[in-house]
Amino acid sequence: MKKCKGKTVFKAKGGRLVDCEKCGYIHVLPMYTEAELEEFYKHEFSESTPSPNWKDKVQNICKWKKGGTVLDIGCWEGTQLEYFIKKKGWKCTGIELNKKAARKARRKGIEVQEMSVREFFEKFKGRKWDVINVAYVLEHIIDPYSFMVSLKDHLKKGGIAIIEVPNEFNPFQLAYLKKHKVEPYWVSLPTHLNYFNKEGIEKLVKKAGWKVAHGEMSFPMEMFLLMGDDYRKKPVMGKTCYKKLLKMQDTLRTFDEGLVSKFHSSLFSAGIGRSTMLYLKKK
Repeated sequence: MKKCKGKTVFKAKGGRLVDCEKCGYIHVLPMYTEAELEEFYKHEFSESTPSPNWKDKVQNICKWKKGGTVLDIGCWEGTQLEYFIKKKGWKCTGIELNKKAARKARRKGIEVQEMSVREFFEKFKGRKWDVINVAYVLEHIIDPYSFMVSLKDHLKKGGIAIIEVPNEFNPFQLAYLKKHKVEPYWVSLPTHLNYFNKEGIEKLVKKAGWKVAHGEMSFPMEMFLLMGDDYRKKPVMGKTCYKKLLKMQDTLRTFDEGLVSKFHSSLFSAGIGRSTMLYLKKK
């Protein structure tokens, strides 16, 4: 088996990031073990970043599917699934390793299985869903390629999988680094093992046997940094910037329910955005 190798893009505490020739995206070397990561996420991981894109995801999915079953891998507190539940006919299941987040999701009436990705594939053989949402998961796991290959076995014929990952080492981030002479502030080990830009995530899913039906990128929060609202230096400013984003998107949705999604589609074409959202079908 060909070993991972490539140009080192950044040396961090805990490993170095390489632009891997084999995998097609940036990841850490040496790689952590599954045991190390499962223990870390079970007890230490406590991030809960609200996403402003969930309503648009459900709206887009309903263009293909009017109802059915939904699996959310890494459902956290179940906020994404809440939107599906509000759409009549959706039956929702969540997978979440963090015990505290899983309890909060259950209080909302959501079926949640507390298990790792590895345990999921072992215990749910043969079970399929109409829609599978995988948001902010691929950057955390050791082998995203094997994950994406195995995921196909759990999607019904004609189903849709939604993959969302941070868009890292993107042009806006790199412009900020060059201007301020700082190191990549988005690198976080062992929280994030893999770092995908548009090219990297597209290579991964196509190699794993998926077809991209639709692509979007969320609003580039780095735009605030470039305009002088440096929330890195003043964290309280980050909340202000995020509220501005929510206000803008709510205004756009009031005018045209699909306008935010159209805007995000344009960002995807340019490869500029904070996160990448791919709507996938099996080849």
